[in-house]
Amino acid sequence: MSERLINLILDEPIFLDRAFVFTTRARIARNIKKYPFPHQMDEKQAEKLVQDVVDAISSFINDWYLIVPMAKTDRMVRHLMVERHIISHEFAEDGFGKTLIWLPSLGLRILVNEEDHLRICCYKPYKDSFSIWKILDSFDDKLSEKLEYAFDREFGYLTSCPTNLGSGLRVSSIAFLPALKSTGRIKKIFDTICRLGCVIRGFYGEGSPSIANFYQIATGNALGKTEIEICKSFDAIMGAVEEHEKELLSYVNIKSVKRSIKIFLNKIFGNTLREISFEQAVNGISLLLFGKKLGIIQVEENILRRLIYRIMPASLQIETRMHLKDEEQNAMRLALLKKEIGSIYV
Repeated sequence: MSERLINLILDEPIFLDRAFVFTTRARIARNIKKYPFPHQMDEKQAEKLVQDVVDAISSFINDWYLIVPMAKTDRMVRHLMVERHIISHEFAEDGFGKTLIWLPSLGLRILVNEEDHLRICCYKPYKDSFSIWKILDSFDDKLSEKLEYAFDREFGYLTSCPTNLGSGLRVSSIAFLPALKSTGRIKKIFDTICRLGCVIRGFYGEGSPSIANFYQIATGNALGKTEIEICKSFDAIMGAVEEHEKELLSYVNIKSVKRSIKIFLNKIFGNTLREISFEQAVNGISLLLFGKKLGIIQVEENILRRLIYRIMPASLQIETRMHLKDEEQNAMRLALLKKEIGSIYV
């Protein structure tokens, strides 16, 4: 199972065919009525919950799926799943009952015993979140016939965090916004997004830092909103963000970007650099992506998008099948960059 799992992970994320939105995810939070919330459960209850969920899924899903107990999963593989946005940092930490159930054909991943009993996530290369939610909704309807959810007529689905009350739905996207940032317009746009009910997060969600020109934009409180309203509002906001980014490309100082790209490429292919940190590398790849958008360089965009993930610490080590010290990672990262961007010129 581990090789199959690793190959699945390395194929992630699945990128959208959109200029400035890399991925879109929809997830719902659910809790099972007969169990206490996860932070109040003991080990026996947590393990029994996992079995109940597996039994329920197996009763109506015919396709193969993976059951991945975190306690039995190598720590490096867990870190790899965090890097690829498959599980959260918290879920990767030790704790009883934490189990990933992955249904690849449906694009569904279920985190059992996370902050809620169930975090059911759907990743699909669809341009609108409503289409992704429909997959979630269909699966959720079938699962709810097997498991009785904690539900209140007034508050909707009951969740550990009040911000998830109601439908329990949250939608998020990873956006690439270099023009907004370089022209100084990004704060104004983010302020508007927040007033419209969305939140701006780091690359790995709440509490994580931003990376280069990549941001996670997510829906806010779900209470009082239907799933359709949440999806349509989010799709409209992301569409407007993309339009602003496209419009601002014409205001970018192309000479400055071209000069920065030349400096980065000279460092990579010069004779002085022996290694490169993740931060330096991802900033450089972000610069190359920006150059691609501006027509400065010619390169297949998905190579650069995937390279962002391939240069991360766990990804490097899994791909090379070696445990690497920090300096070894930095040297391997430089070698990978040289191999993948060698044909780029300005």
